[in-house]
Amino acid sequence: MNYPYEKEFNHYCKHERHNADNTMLVVNRSLTVFWQYLDQSDINQVQASDIQNFLNSLETKLGLKENTINKYLSHIKQYYTFLYSHHLVDQYPIIEVNGRKFNRHRVYIINWMSHLPEIAQIKSIHSETIMMMLGIAQGYLPDEVLRLRYKTIIKKIESKSLREYVKDHLNFDLSDNPYILGKKFGGYYPNDFHIAERCFPDRKLIGMPITLQSLRLSFVYSLLTRKDLTDQQLEQLLHANDKTLFYYRRNMQLYNELVEFKLPSTANN
Repeated sequence: MNYPYEKEFNHYCKHERHNADNTMLVVNRSLTVFWQYLDQSDINQVQASDIQNFLNSLETKLGLKENTINKYLSHIKQYYTFLYSHHLVDQYPIIEVNGRKFNRHRVYIINWMSHLPEIAQIKSIHSETIMMMLGIAQGYLPDEVLRLRYKTIIKKIESKSLREYVKDHLNFDLSDNPYILGKKFGGYYPNDFHIAERCFPDRKLIGMPITLQSLRLSFVYSLLTRKDLTDQQLEQLLHANDKTLFYYRRNMQLYNELVEFKLPSTANN
């Protein structure tokens, strides 16, 4: 169980709200991160201040944008609506929590993928940052990167220096095929919350946000700027259908500013 009443909540969402499986994948991930942050066993002890502090931590520790934070809040509201309406909690703390106002304009750093060998040479950069970037650069979705193993990705990396980097920064004591973002004593993380928190200082080294979702979007927009790829090729590379491709293009044209990656001059200082 990742959070209290997980099974009951999923049954409610599926049979009463008729939520799609993909929707519930995102909702469950948000609630798992939320409960891991709380680190307590009694859901009746959760206060509005706890939820507000969680949302603040998404901004200050992970650097998440307002619209992403509001999605977390929306999922928590849905969860507490279920809990309260089914008499599983005594109070409804979410009513006192405010969302974030946000500007749709976003800046995305694009075309960083070819610079990965240089980025990996930065002395103080976390190996988790490189592993996240490697997984996303190979076209894997964020959830897939968390479950990505050494033998799957190593044969897809063309750069010799990056192949050596991966080998040098993984622990093969427990398995000859470890997760590239695996836990210290085996297994993989259900989300990138703690990984992104650890890698947060690296954003100053490379001049861009470092979460699996932000890296994924910058990768998407990098490919969309290429004139040599057809829509069919883009759909295959991005694991997207035509509607999703249209959505990405619309956001790129209306709301996004794309900036070419450039390694900061202070990166190796």
